[in-house]
Amino acid sequence: MFIKVFGMSIIGMESYPVWVEVDISAGLPQFATVGLPDASVKESRDRIKAAIKNSGYLFPRGHVTVNLAPADIKKEGTGFDLPIAVGILAAEELINSDSLQDCFFIGELSLDGSIKSVRGVLPSALKAKELGIKKVFVPEENAAEAAMVEGIDVFGVNTLPDVVDFLGNRKIIEPLTLDISKIFREHRQYDIDFNEIKGQRQALRALEIAAAGGHNVLILYAV
Repeated sequence: MFIKVFGMSIIGMESYPVWVEVDISAGLPQFATVGLPDASVKESRDRIKAAIKNSGYLFPRGHVTVNLAPADIKKEGTGFDLPIAVGILAAEELINSDSLQDCFFIGELSLDGSIKSVRGVLPSALKAKELGIKKVFVPEENAAEAAMVEGIDVFGVNTLPDVVDFLGNRKIIEPLTLDISKIFREHRQYDIDFNEIKGQRQALRALEIAAAGGHNVLILYAV
């Protein structure tokens, strides 16, 4: 059976749409991943096998081929674990393929089937909205980050069975909503105002750059 699941490749700060194509056919047991995957994506097959089995599902006994299209874009990171696993379970008819329409998945799988946080969720959610995706499935730890994007339903999931049961209408997961204006108002309140500092332009510039990138700062005083 052939299944397509929507995923995303993160290169730097840019997101590129990727179709995770899963085909299961008769033959000797084999799990092949093609489409210019890096080492972390190739290693995902072992995580996915263990996660599916430890979640109580049977892993296919036949030939499993995963194609990450388009093949001319490099695929990096562990965020492809979840869409690949969902594609395999849908190909095994444990998930209705119709329920995957307008859905985007990202997340790393642990061997026990739990879903771990990944990087690049915010740009992925922005690109998903741009492409008309309605439902975004992300690790619970990344849900607030994805929910910063308005106009899409963000579902934070903790385990692979959570995703399977939700798509099968056996579990209810409410989409996360945030009051973005309230968050921005709270983060505009600071105890220290740089306008009160006179001179020290080089130090102020260093602090601005550190704040913009979320970096720590170490300041040494000469005595």
